[in-house]
Amino acid sequence: MMAGGFLTQVNHYDRLFDQELTSQYNLSIRINPDGLSFSVYAPFLSRFIGLESVKFTGYDGLSSNLPSEANAEAISDFLNQHPWIKNPFRQTCVIVCSQVYTMVPHVLYNEQEKKTYLSFVHQSVNPETVSAQFLNSAEAWVVYGMSQNLFHTLKPITGNAGMIHHAGAYIETVLPRYRHSQLQNPVFVNINTEFFDIVILGEGKLRYCNSFSWKTSEDVSYFLIFVLDQLGLNPENVQVLLSGDVSPDSNLFSLLYRYIRHISFIKGAEPVKGGLLLPDEAEFRFVDILNPALCAL
Repeated sequence: MMAGGFLTQVNHYDRLFDQELTSQYNLSIRINPDGLSFSVYAPFLSRFIGLESVKFTGYDGLSSNLPSEANAEAISDFLNQHPWIKNPFRQTCVIVCSQVYTMVPHVLYNEQEKKTYLSFVHQSVNPETVSAQFLNSAEAWVVYGMSQNLFHTLKPITGNAGMIHHAGAYIETVLPRYRHSQLQNPVFVNINTEFFDIVILGEGKLRYCNSFSWKTSEDVSYFLIFVLDQLGLNPENVQVLLSGDVSPDSNLFSLLYRYIRHISFIKGAEPVKGGLLLPDEAEFRFVDILNPALCAL
């Protein structure tokens, strides 16, 4: 359905969902360059009871380092048509997707220098707001930027809750889950509309994290093979787990499967299994917002 600057793609609600009970629910919402997605989790039921995803109809498909200023209006339209999201929630997690970020080990981090850290990596970008989030599982900080306009647009849903960068949310999702896995150096590839992330673990720790712009499937395969080569990982042996905007019948998956011997899609956490009756693709497409632990960060 078309409505006020956005197009609804996914809309699933449990029969137990009640807009009047938001104070008992956890809200996880992810702001992408081309849309937004959110989930509602009921801790007292240990299950997800809501999942919705929309695309912004005014999205022009042009790559931008910072979340688009134009999308702030679409987000406002969405919130106006979903007024209950502005109600108080038990816990709220707002995930902001942006390529303007960097990782800093905790032992080297200085709060007063976060703008300096970001300028080392993104010299041509001058974000109006610079934020930082400590990642418990990685013992590191993710420092990221966004526009002031978007920051204020998100205020009605963040309240006193903090925001987290998408790379931080992804790391805090996969690292605790796969820290003690039998997989050696598992590689996680998370596909977004304009860019994709590569996260690699080693000996239960974060070994690598970076994002790359892409337009064609060949871009993704090139950068992935390049990163594996630089880290001395053999595409014949390494396990690659996909998530995000990719499907088993896509050209991207077919191309990656040609070069990577062991490639599959990431599985959802256990609370997803006992919650909403969602299509299988929801597990890897919404892996971060279907992670109840993020709201506790």
